Amino acid sequence: MFYSKEKIFFIEMGFTRKEFFTLLAQQNEMAHKVSGDIVEFLVANKVIVVSIGEDEERCIASARIPKIKVSFDCTEVEKQDQEQFMKLFLIKFHKGGG
Repeated sequence: MFYSKEKIFFIEMGFTRKEFFTLLAQQNEMAHKVSGDIVEFLVANKVIVVSIGEDEERCIASARIPKIKVSFDCTEVEKQDQEQFMKLFLIKFHKGGG
């Protein structure tokens, strides 16, 4: 299970911004509100604020892989709620590969 001791942290995800917001719109388990680059998720009647960074690329040899920085502000929620949120978040935004 993913848990950061820090209440404010970021992860890099292998998506474009467009892909991220498409996946966000397709899921229906996580209550949220979008305002520009900010997504507010309602967790246990408190808010987790997620900021979506700009499109970037990771270059490995000649391959160019999209990435975005996704920042989380979990200062309003308890450890257990943060753990449950991150578990669901990572499942909903899992990108398969082969």
